[in-house]
Amino acid sequence: MSDEQGFIFLVQQYANKFGITFSSSLMDNEEHRARLLTLMGEAISGKRGPVTDEDVTGA
Repeated sequence: MSDEQGFIFLVQQYANKFGITFSSSLMDNEEHRARLLTLMGEAISGKRGPVTDEDVTGA
């Protein structure tokens, strides 16, 4: 499985559980994308709730 396929799979799992709760444009930024991967993984595993734009950007 390629990195892109893995990312898409993770997004699909996250969306099935929470819907999309962050701006998809965040995926275009490599730094934000890496943070999204971490936060979505934590959310799917039950370590945190849904991910918001503020969680990713720190704003």
